[in-house]
Amino acid sequence: MKYLINIEIIEKYMLKNKISKTKFCKMCKISPSTLNKIMAGYDNFKIIALFKIAKVIKIQVYQMFN
Repeated sequence: MKYLINIEIIEKYMLKNKISKTKFCKMCKISPSTLNKIMAGYDNFKIIALFKIAKVIKIQVYQMFN
């Protein structure tokens, strides 16, 4: 299955900064269930979540797409 979102970017950020999914969600101001949907490859989440994640990671939103 090809993921819509490049989850490797998120995983690398959390690993590099030694933060948990819970802390990452708090930083991004998204729910853990939203992050789980993104990480699992589902496409039923609000697009604003990607903007929030991109802001924390300090990348442009388009860079998150495969």
